[in-house]
Amino acid sequence: MNDSTRTLDQTAAPFRPMPMRLLVLAGPDRGAEIVVEQGTALVGTHADCQLKLADDAVSRRHLSVELLGVRARVRDLGSKNGTRFQGAKLTVLDLPLGSVLELGSTQLAVLPKVSATTTPKESLNGLLGRSPVMRGVFSQLEQVGPTDASVLLHGETGTGKEASARVLHALSPRKDGPFVTFDCGAATGDLVQATLFGHVKGAFTGAVKDSAGVVEAADGGTLMLDEVAALPLELQPLLLRVLESGSYQRVGDTKVRTSDFRLLATTQHDLPKRVKAGAFRADLYYRLSAIVLEVPALRDRLEDVAMLAQSFARSLRSDAVLTPSALAALSAWQWPGNVRELKNVVERILALGEDAVLPRPPEVTGADFHAARERALAAFERSYLEALLTRHQGSAAAAAREAGIARSYLYKMLEQHGVDPAKFRG
Repeated sequence: MNDSTRTLDQTAAPFRPMPMRLLVLAGPDRGAEIVVEQGTALVGTHADCQLKLADDAVSRRHLSVELLGVRARVRDLGSKNGTRFQGAKLTVLDLPLGSVLELGSTQLAVLPKVSATTTPKESLNGLLGRSPVMRGVFSQLEQVGPTDASVLLHGETGTGKEASARVLHALSPRKDGPFVTFDCGAATGDLVQATLFGHVKGAFTGAVKDSAGVVEAADGGTLMLDEVAALPLELQPLLLRVLESGSYQRVGDTKVRTSDFRLLATTQHDLPKRVKAGAFRADLYYRLSAIVLEVPALRDRLEDVAMLAQSFARSLRSDAVLTPSALAALSAWQWPGNVRELKNVVERILALGEDAVLPRPPEVTGADFHAARERALAAFERSYLEALLTRHQGSAAAAAREAGIARSYLYKMLEQHGVDPAKFRG
């Protein structure tokens, strides 16, 4: 790339203006950040800069960053050492939020600001949920999806981290490009590097022909690294190099190749703890964790269980309908295996019947099972009522209309379960 004006992502669909976050990923000021709600911010060592740096290789007024919706216009202000993007100097460059600049020894990420809001939506590109926590996730996905930012999706196994990553891809300007996944814990030894970056014929035993890796396959789209904590330590600098410069080499090859992709990563582990233990590189962690989305456990969104279970049933058999008692029992379970476990249980219910499959506490046997179902039904009704009132800010009339029941009956249920609508009013 020449030292000239260039525009990236010109064809991206317009999106509502979004505040940006300038975050120092590396250098003397690592961790420093500012939020730009609108307009332009100056970066440099001078006191009048919105982001003031201590890097000796950075000029007094080094660059400006102007907010342009889901893009930012970066302008080098005649700095002594220049501003670089993916290794090339720039003068003026329009780039997607999520990009990383180099100025002196500083790496500066230009990111979207993710706000703690909720959306009224109960579905988003195949994800379902009416609980407040899930509607908060939907809002975050909608904010981050249209950008090019790397995202770390953290959550327990089976919560839907990959499904959330696919939503991010579907909402992005790269949606027509490939979505490529790589399980960091599935391959071992030389195969990890070869699967990531590809190899040439004869590079190792069994390499009978040239082969592209997932980095190359993801060019123009999204690469998702599943359980990134399992990525071998010795390969992490190679991944970091691709993120910083877009360049890599196949195993056994000297040719330098390039790939333009968005990186998403998932993990169920505590990466900061692994960084402290020396099992994960700090510089790679900071690149991945600039935006972290928490995918909630199913036990933290039990009001979504009935909705999810019905959806799974219909996807397996169009005429399938789960009974109220089955939904109640499912909604009262804690689901240690999360959404994946729920889907498996629904499959078994359709194959074997409710009585043979429904989870029940160990102490419940024989005739007591019917009493347990009644308790589970009561738990489901209370959860359902609270979810209705949350969505309608405590309006019993609106909640009754959505539920399709008389307002008098709704009040009777509220009294029965001790639910006060006033607590849900904004």
